[in-house]
Amino acid sequence: MRPPLSLPLPPSDFLHALARRDFEVFLELCFRHLNPGTELSRGWYISAMCQALMEITEGSSRRLQITVPPRHLKSITTTVAFSAWMMGRGTDYKIICASYGQELSSSLSREFRKVITSAWYAQVFPETARSITRDTDTEVRTRQGGYRYATAVGGAVTGFGADLIIIDDLMKAADASFPEARARAQRYVDESLMSRLNDKASGAVIAIQQRLGEDDVSAHLTNKGGFNHLDLPAIAVRDEIIRLTHGRTHARRIGDVLNPEREPRSVLEQIRLDLGPRAFEAQYQQNPTPPDGDYVKWDRIQRYDKAPERSRLTRIVHSWDCAASPAPTADYSVGTVWGLCGASWLLLDLIRARLDYPDLLARVRSERTRWRADVIIVEKASSGIGLLQDLTRDMRCMSDPAHHAPWCLRLAGDSRQPKAERLYSGMDRLYSGLARFPREAPWLEDLRREMMSFPNARNDDQVDSISQFLAYGVRNTSRPIAERR
Repeated sequence: MRPPLSLPLPPSDFLHALARRDFEVFLELCFRHLNPGTELSRGWYISAMCQALMEITEGSSRRLQITVPPRHLKSITTTVAFSAWMMGRGTDYKIICASYGQELSSSLSREFRKVITSAWYAQVFPETARSITRDTDTEVRTRQGGYRYATAVGGAVTGFGADLIIIDDLMKAADASFPEARARAQRYVDESLMSRLNDKASGAVIAIQQRLGEDDVSAHLTNKGGFNHLDLPAIAVRDEIIRLTHGRTHARRIGDVLNPEREPRSVLEQIRLDLGPRAFEAQYQQNPTPPDGDYVKWDRIQRYDKAPERSRLTRIVHSWDCAASPAPTADYSVGTVWGLCGASWLLLDLIRARLDYPDLLARVRSERTRWRADVIIVEKASSGIGLLQDLTRDMRCMSDPAHHAPWCLRLAGDSRQPKAERLYSGMDRLYSGLARFPREAPWLEDLRREMMSFPNARNDDQVDSISQFLAYGVRNTSRPIAERR
């Protein structure tokens, strides 16, 4: 519930007092002022964005990423309204707002200036309104040293420090297909914007955008880690509970449309036809890979709901694709865990990490013990060669007694066949149900993205582990490989 006010006030005073405390109310006043005569579509997703922004205000979140389709009030909500609200709450507050071009940046700055110079804003935040000493397309300053500075990719930020950085669509869709444009935007984030926080421990960064490609700014920020991510695809692809303001939640189910009043399913399908599946999946579904990849039809893969206990599984097989090094730019080492239940192999777990060899060996041995694995398949390449040798010693009880595993067979995977042929030749086993994926798993979305974008993904280690298993672990009869020693 909204906090009660201590005194009975006239309606306008009440509204202004409420807007001072409640950003969602303040946002509605901004929208009315900037769009006179237009009713704000009060979709639940607006409340979800307001809640995520309020967590920045409260300090419970310092890094926030929101991905949302075009024309869903993202710029007005963050770059205009939220920056005006934060400056109202602290006249010495410093904000840098960055967009892909100076024209867009200036346009949003003019919207911001319309808000803070309005009569109603002076009622909500009188001290800030009285304190403005500089008011231009790129910079608004207060007497107390606060400011909002608007810039664009490549723009100078030297001399400006920030308590809050707002990154709003740092790339336009037309540039997303050019590697040099993506690299330029990423460098600007790393070398210019992120270094501008006045206090690295308490400073906040908000990035709000639509997805444009697998290697876009959103992916770059995700790879940095530490960002809370509010992902709002136009059509829901998973069941989830989303936090709203005032302690409320919204239960979103697979297939639910984000804004059925403005963009019902029929409109979205027309947009899909107009844009094409790849652009629609990126910009509207926040998924830069379409549901039907070049080699994989994700919707055709058979699923299971809940894995049985280990005692009810006939066999456990691990499939490992090992990287050459643990460097941040290197591939991942990936292990997939499969259990035979009846006539189907179930994908039970997926391990994906950058590990040096001692840690890799320790992890493989740990997973072998945890799952009581019957078979471990390792690609005979890179660090997998040494891993095969150590696992052979374990199997023959020639290693340290703590690692003896005579019950666990190790097999060498053959990597001579081209990757695409390996995956393609095994997909019928996933489509037919001889091998099944879980309906839900914390790693499933990353796996889906990699499989959908194969063979053009930056990484393909999960695909390699799975295709290796499909080649060695499943035959047409679905008999476990351990029976053919």
